[in-house]
Amino acid sequence: MLTVGQIAQFINGKVIGNGDIRINGLTGPSLAGEGDLTFAMDEETYSTAEKSGAVAILTNIEVKDPSKTLLYVENIKEAVTILYNAQMEMAPPAKGEIHPRAVVSGSAVLGENVSIGANTVIGDNVRIGDFSKVFPNVTIYDNTIIGSKVIIHSGCVIGADGFGYIPKDGKIYKVPQLGRVVIKDNVEIGSNTSVDRGTFTDTVIGENTKIDNLCQISHNVKIGKNVFIAALSGIAGSAIVGDGTMMGGNVGIADHVRVGNNVKIGGKTGVHGHVKDNAIIFGYPFRESSEARKLHGIISLMLKRHRSFRKMLREMPE
Repeated sequence: MLTVGQIAQFINGKVIGNGDIRINGLTGPSLAGEGDLTFAMDEETYSTAEKSGAVAILTNIEVKDPSKTLLYVENIKEAVTILYNAQMEMAPPAKGEIHPRAVVSGSAVLGENVSIGANTVIGDNVRIGDFSKVFPNVTIYDNTIIGSKVIIHSGCVIGADGFGYIPKDGKIYKVPQLGRVVIKDNVEIGSNTSVDRGTFTDTVIGENTKIDNLCQISHNVKIGKNVFIAALSGIAGSAIVGDGTMMGGNVGIADHVRVGNNVKIGGKTGVHGHVKDNAIIFGYPFRESSEARKLHGIISLMLKRHRSFRKMLREMPE
């Protein structure tokens, strides 16, 4: 257990009160009990935190005559995030459990301390690394490879066939989906997201990548390391997303497109062509952010002065 003073040094905070108090854990103000450190970002949550059993409050607001020890920081979200992750790293390894209502193939290989939730189905020849957690109602198709410390939330489907068909002579032929899904270490996939298996090569999600709820990752897609993909985004077949890229919500990436490293993509952007490293893009069709802002400004001006603009066009010589 750490003292409030030790925690203050860790997150560059200021102690107001007793810095020698030992902390059992970090939790929200509505759940905080004896020995806990809780947090408050405004007067309402501070009132709840003060009435809780917590022995100290992490806060960024000025408080007169506090009844509990305070740990003051400027950026509370950052401080709570750092503490939460430190708490997770220091905690003893969780003992993995397979729920009795889960269906796990006899040929699946599970690492140490893997947790499998209720109604989850794990197919043949699946491999899951140590300390990974699969929440209830997940389906993992055959031959999928999942690394260590991976989190897959409820409703996900990993390894379903990709959307591949060839129309010919009045018939529609299904393209064989013979690849795998390979998910590297420390990936987190949000609820109801689908990751399709590859056609002839693998679909790959790189280390430390975080995918939000309700996303679609199509066949043969290659996603790099440390990528963020927000909800309702879709990546079409054989697209490549580079390391460190951040995608806003409802982004669409067309098939076979290459998105470079450290790219920032604004919400609802349609990416229909290759994107260079370090670009910042948004809109449809996508443009560099500076161009997109200029275009938006011009359109706004035209709408505001549409009568003058139409008059000008009529008076222009043919």
